[in-house]
Amino acid sequence: MVAQMLGKVRLAISPAQPEWFHARLFLDGRGLVTGPMPCGSTTVSMGIDLYRPELWMARDGRSVAVPLEPDRCVSALWADVQGALRELGLELDLWDKPQEVRDTPPLAANERDCTLVAEHLQRFHKVLSATYATLEEFRSPFFGRSGVQFWWGTFDLTVLLFSGRKVEAPTDRGYIMRYDLDAEHFNAGFWPGDDDSRRAIFYGYLVPRPAGCEAAAIEPPEASWVEEMGMWALPYDAVRQSPDPRRTLLDFLESIYRLALDLGGWDRSAHEYERPAPRPR
Repeated sequence: MVAQMLGKVRLAISPAQPEWFHARLFLDGRGLVTGPMPCGSTTVSMGIDLYRPELWMARDGRSVAVPLEPDRCVSALWADVQGALRELGLELDLWDKPQEVRDTPPLAANERDCTLVAEHLQRFHKVLSATYATLEEFRSPFFGRSGVQFWWGTFDLTVLLFSGRKVEAPTDRGYIMRYDLDAEHFNAGFWPGDDDSRRAIFYGYLVPRPAGCEAAAIEPPEASWVEEMGMWALPYDAVRQSPDPRRTLLDFLESIYRLALDLGGWDRSAHEYERPAPRPR
């Protein structure tokens, strides 16, 4: 819910971009951040420090923080965040209904406990950091629009590779997906699970979905196509317990990327370049 608060401000301030790129969050050395957001002639940024822990925000050299203290409910934190925004001179029209989660009341009415366990936050950050390093390595030879980002609604860290071709968006997937599935792309990342599926996974899929995904052979052997999710999945434990987690995850990413080239008809020569030799230091 705290990440949702960052996302709500992100949507209110940032100019709209295709595939909701203006809504994404990013990983940094202490947690999650919005990156710079233009606000008139000033710049605003926000983040969640998972080690302090606190939600912080800054505007042109001024900063304010909201401690994420024990025994606080979501609505109390939301009120504090709104007060901090006003302290920085930000009067924003924020819709406080959480997105892409089920059975959750508006932030202002959510009386559930929001106690955060520092050890759990920091373990989660370490998983995200290790995953981020591998996703960045994987995408390094790709030409075209791409990025690694954290999505505060679905709560996954993803790498997105776009071919540059538009596609017809589905009409039966709701408002968010209407503007998320209108470009040909490759999506892969880490998802920690939810109340329905508590098992964390690494995943990957192609938009639009090409024929033959469910029968295609991929690596490593623990990975498989999951029809109900419409994607390939590799259990988190298979990576965590691997003698070489980085290599195992790279094998998975590179395997499903090859399918984008083969099944999806992507032009390898148009989307890849050879990694330059490292410069002498």
